[in-house]
Amino acid sequence: MKRRVQFTEQVARFRDYMPVSDREKFQRLLARIVAEPEGDGSHLAYTTDTVTRSAWEDGVNIHYVVTTFFVVVIELDIYDARRGFNEV
Repeated sequence: MKRRVQFTEQVARFRDYMPVSDREKFQRLLARIVAEPEGDGSHLAYTTDTVTRSAWEDGVNIHYVVTTFFVVVIELDIYDARRGFNEV
């Protein structure tokens, strides 16, 4: 079953202001998540939480919750130290 996607306000604002190339990466990752939210490309984000999942691709990290009808994106971040995004 294909689920609808909802975003927190923080994620929606960040998505709107992301650089175009990162937005395309985000959209690819999001499409993969919606197609198979609990697939091999994702994992549980926290050891004490059985609901919040995380997926990572090309420096874009998404934390999300899967419900019966929705994938709710609760956190979105870019990791790219070259450009100064969240240096590790």
